Amino acid sequence: DIYTFTSKAPTYDVETARKDVEKIKVFPNPYYGTHENELSLQNRYVQFNHLPQKATFKIFDLAGNFVVQLEKDDPSQYFTWDLLNHNHLPVASGIYLIHIDMPDLGAEKVLKLALVREREFIEIY
Repeated sequence: DIYTFTSKAPTYDVETARKDVEKIKVFPNPYYGTHENELSLQNRYVQFNHLPQKATFKIFDLAGNFVVQLEKDDPSQYFTWDLLNHNHLPVASGIYLIHIDMPDLGAEKVLKLALVREREFIEIY
């Protein structure tokens, strides 16, 4: 028997990317202190999906205070936020508004993220 396989690498298509804007999500949401894919207590994160190559994230708390701005510029559909603010400190529990600007698509999206941080016990005083 002889088998022949052909494959085609996925390509970037602007029209498909524009349709995917509606599918953009952040997960896990709500974030309850940890999730099963985190490997250690020091590497907390949430992840976004269905993103185009370039995107700018501006994250605010519910009071409208600026938390952090993040830039994505890679071909992956995923982007990870390490739950740190612009001073590289862990963000507090709360509701966060995430404005995603995608200039190549001429599109914007706003997401909400509920975040509940775990209680920390410092063993060294």
